[in-house]
Amino acid sequence: MRHTRTLTAAAATVLAVAGLAACGGSKTASNASGAASATSAPMVTVADAMSQSTKATSQYTSVKIKMSENIHAQGQDVSTTGSGTMSWKPIAMDMTMTMPQLAAKLGGNGSIRMLMSGTTMYMNMGDAAAAKLGGRHWMKLDLSAIGASGQALADQLNRNSSNDPATQLKLFTSSPDIKRVGQETVDGVQATHYSGTVDIAKLAASQDSSLKSLLSQSTKLGLTTMNVDLWVNDQGLPVRMHESTPSTATTQLDVTGDYSDYGTTPVTVTAPPASDTKDLSDMLKDAAGSVGSTS
Repeated sequence: MRHTRTLTAAAATVLAVAGLAACGGSKTASNASGAASATSAPMVTVADAMSQSTKATSQYTSVKIKMSENIHAQGQDVSTTGSGTMSWKPIAMDMTMTMPQLAAKLGGNGSIRMLMSGTTMYMNMGDAAAAKLGGRHWMKLDLSAIGASGQALADQLNRNSSNDPATQLKLFTSSPDIKRVGQETVDGVQATHYSGTVDIAKLAASQDSSLKSLLSQSTKLGLTTMNVDLWVNDQGLPVRMHESTPSTATTQLDVTGDYSDYGTTPVTVTAPPASDTKDLSDMLKDAAGSVGSTS
């Protein structure tokens, strides 16, 4: 029971990270530069560029993502890296994440395979965790079954995924302080770099529900401003987004997301075998309260 509680706490930590943060399809876009490069395109205002990027990105519903996240709060550091594919509305994902803090608690290398479809999440934390679950490698969490806070988190993820590039772009289109930096190369792709500062308190008070949802984590952490950077390819699609808190902030947050292979085909998630799965929904009902309060 003690081992299972440790895994439950670890699962709650992963849920909290998910609350912060595809290939193929009939319509796809890659990071490769087209015949008309970003440098040869007519210069437009920053506001027009942001509007064009939002319009281009909203055509797609899935993407490949590579992310890194570092949080320092209350004397503790949490670092996460990950990569995989995801789609949204409703959300589905197949991600592999690495959290060194889990390695310290559970052994292994801290790697997590995370699958999510709708409100149901599956996590595989490796053989070390499986040994504490009677040999079962997968933990199943149905967010809708762990109380009001779990359902709220599921609704938030499915309505307004914080990893959805189109939702993230609202940070840039809603801020008057975004400037064009210049041309840079990101993952071998020529891109235009934009940078600025976002007034979190002002944007969180807007009438845009997705913007409020996106910033809810930041406002609960007491953050008032956020430094943001955006790199857009010649198709108007984000290839990298970076958000960080000012050095004076009590909570330090640094998040980078790299995007590629935009598509319109949802990510397909196949549930692991029931014989290799442990359902932790009931045990996470209590833990969900703390997760929901920080998501």
